[in-house]
Amino acid sequence: MTFALAVTWFLTFFPITISPGPANILLSSTSAQHGTRRTLPVMWGIVVVFVLQILAIGIGIGQIIFRFPTLFTAFKIIGAVYLLYLAWQFFRASGMKASTETKLGFREGALLQFFNFKALTVPLIMYTQFLDPTTATRAQMITLTVALFGLIIASLLAWVVGGSLLQRLFQSDFGVKWQGKIFGVLLTAVAIWVLFR
Repeated sequence: MTFALAVTWFLTFFPITISPGPANILLSSTSAQHGTRRTLPVMWGIVVVFVLQILAIGIGIGQIIFRFPTLFTAFKIIGAVYLLYLAWQFFRASGMKASTETKLGFREGALLQFFNFKALTVPLIMYTQFLDPTTATRAQMITLTVALFGLIIASLLAWVVGGSLLQRLFQSDFGVKWQGKIFGVLLTAVAIWVLFR
């Protein structure tokens, strides 16, 4: 990959991966409520499923989903419903004491990412726009995949760290109450955006 192409790739995918989406908002919310250490399992759940999605697109299986729009729509709806469920968990936590735990872990992160079919467009764009099927080599495909993987982890970690910095603002019972409401509203807004996009 040439330097100019690498810069173009970065300018294409950095805004996509760092922008607020279902995974990023969930990580920031969870980190603000529970801290970085307790948010990492959620992040790794997202990462593992995202890697599987990237590989599925890379080997062509993901193309099936785009050939059947009904399947894509069904997963979009399921994903939005799951986001609404997570938003409800945050709203519910807003009425609890600061010491009360809302348990989110690897499973919740993996489920969120599994139903986040919008994320499938990221590797699809990458492989269709940055690989020429007539000249692409396995090394080029591996380079692009590893680069996307690194960018995704860096972006997710940025949201985790950002959320943990907010944690200091939410130490009191008053802070916990408003935090749950704020992040519940944000997750609800993302769910609505996913449904109507």
